[in-house]
Formats: sequence, C-alpha cells, structure tokens
Amino acid sequence: MSTTFATAAPDVEPAVAGLWRELATLLRRFIRARTSTAADSDDLLQEVFVRIQKRLPHLRDPAKLQGWVYRIARNTIIDHHRKRRPESPLDFEIAADDPAGQSAVDLTPALRRFLAALPAAYREPLVRHAFQGEALPEVAAALRLSLTATKSRVRRARLLLREMLDRCCRFEFDRRGRMINATPRGECDC
Repeated sequence: MSTTFATAAPDVEPAVAGLWRELATLLRRFIRARTSTAADSDDLLQEVFVRIQKRLPHLRDPAKLQGWVYRIARNTIIDHHRKRRPESPLDFEIAADDPAGQSAVDLTPALRRFLAALPAAYREPLVRHAFQGEALPEVAAALRLSLTATKSRVRRARLLLREMLDRCCRFEFDRRGRMINATPRGECDC
C-alpha cells in the first residue's frame, strides 16, 4: 500500500517517500484497531492517503503534520462507519424476552401510549427519525424546519419519553448501560 503511494509520484524525494512508508505503517495499525476486517483497513488507508494528497496544499503548519494526518484518518473511519450503518428503519416492536431467555417487561404498550401523549411537534420528528429511519436532514426538510430545530425536537421528545418511562417503571441497567430489568411503579400497565 505505502509503496504504491510513494512510487505513484516519481518526483517524490526519498525522505518524503520514507515518511509516507512510516505513516502507512502507523496508520495501518491505527485504522486496523478501529475496523472489523483487514480489507476494510486497507481500503481506508488508501482513502486516507488520497485525502492527505488532496488536502496537503492546505496544511497550514507542517510541524503539526502528524496530528493533521490522524485527524484525517479518524474522520475517514467515522465516515466509513456511518456509511455501513443499517439502512433499515428501527423495528418498533420491542422484544418481550431478553437474550438469556428470561422474561422481561414488555414496554411496547407503554411506549406506544407515551408516544401518542407527546405533543405532535415532538412526536412526528422522533417517530420519523428513530422509528422510520429517516435521516435528520430529511425529517427537517419534510417538516419544513431547520436542522437545528429538528435535532432539538427529537432530543426533547426523547427526554419527555424518558421522563414518562421513569415515572412508569424502575429500570435496572448492567455496567454497559443495557436494561436488564424493569419493575412497574404503581398503576403502570407495562
């Protein structure tokens, strides 16, 4: 990979070619630690070098080359993971059993009731984004709102739902933040 990049420009000085080879080794390790396959990391390394080559004339401070290169690598990795996100909308149904086969509280009826209780200004952006899988810019355009207003409404809707759920049930979470149990409080019909 690195030799391909270095030999692609025959007028590159040997010192610069050595720098590219060194960067390739370090970046390959950096990217490989953040991707699932070696093929993905090689593809991303190539993409990072393409981005570096395109943006090199815009580098303001050559003393900060390493940080600048790693920022490009991080952004490339983030873009890669964003593209690989599942495109199917989230399933509205919540599983009634946990993976261990133990019975869990089915929050679907309560969640539907709480969604219906949200003000329409908050409910519609949340449902479109979280449950129908629309991207926030698409939701903003469809509702004729600014992107900032749409993000704010989705966030506010999530906060309101959380407050409603907290009033309804007491939740227990594992150390990774996953819900492991929910106990109804009072008159909740979950």
